[in-house]
Amino acid sequence: MALQIAPFDRARHLDTAAMLLADRQRRDRERDARLPGAFEVPAACRPLVEQALDGHGAHAVICSDGGRVIGFAVMSAQVIPQTHFLASFFPPRQASMGLSAHAVEAGAEYDVYRELYAALADRFVSLGFFDHSVNIPASDAAAREAFVSLGFGLSMAAAIRDVAPTGRGGASVDVHQAAAEDAEAIFALSEELTLHHARSPIFNPYIRESDAESHNLQRGLLGDTANAHWVAYDGARAIGMNTFMPPGFLSPLTVPDKTVYLFQGIVMPDAREGGVGTAILSRSMAWAREQGFEHCALHFATANIPGARFWLSSGFVPVEHGMRRRIDDRIAWANK
Repeated sequence: MALQIAPFDRARHLDTAAMLLADRQRRDRERDARLPGAFEVPAACRPLVEQALDGHGAHAVICSDGGRVIGFAVMSAQVIPQTHFLASFFPPRQASMGLSAHAVEAGAEYDVYRELYAALADRFVSLGFFDHSVNIPASDAAAREAFVSLGFGLSMAAAIRDVAPTGRGGASVDVHQAAAEDAEAIFALSEELTLHHARSPIFNPYIRESDAESHNLQRGLLGDTANAHWVAYDGARAIGMNTFMPPGFLSPLTVPDKTVYLFQGIVMPDAREGGVGTAILSRSMAWAREQGFEHCALHFATANIPGARFWLSSGFVPVEHGMRRRIDDRIAWANK
């Protein structure tokens, strides 16, 4: 291959990028048929590529071989204020490629992704973005190999299961749907979840400035009957929770019809390993079936050892992987 990198020209390259993304979706669906089939059509992928191109500070490139475009990638700037409820989970200043922001022709992934990223990384490092992330289909081993070779490691997984019964017994605890009067219990459980992510080996910093926004988010969820907080009690003490909302944090490429998003899942440390999590999930999935949902999706940190073990053993199967790379920021002044 005689690979060449060039700037993405929306007028010339948008349709080709949509075709590449649709073809990638077709290959992904061959490995996981639950993924939406609608995006095997370029016309459905075109708005997703346009959305990536319109991202904050977006920069896009294409890769061609002998004049034929065989890959594209779009990287955007992601800046998170310290008071945002996601501030504890993501770097405050990051350059990212979303799931619909890249695609490469089958068989060319390793070499082409490496060239695309090299061009994009050079630009964003020059702008002071040293944390880089990319989201890839969980089943795409070729893309994963390419980004691992570039210094990326797994950080997050999006996973989906159907809403069938869990198939295993849970603890005998009282599980009921929370209401506005349960807000303080919800806040305490949410805080424990954030603290869990601050411990080894995850080490996400707990940014206390985000507490107020996190509480407002929880109040908003509690006030909307389309969502649900299922809380387990041991006597008067809340010991675990599943929180549900629409799947807004997921790419359309991964979300089957009739999917609900499990936003928070937590069991207090002294109540774990006794079936409390299974009891909550069993009641939650019964609620999901009652509401007409067919699938449940969630995210978990891959470094979350007990969380990953629980979700994967409870029927959740990864459909998307988030990968991250941290560049030594001394490059900003070294070698000058």
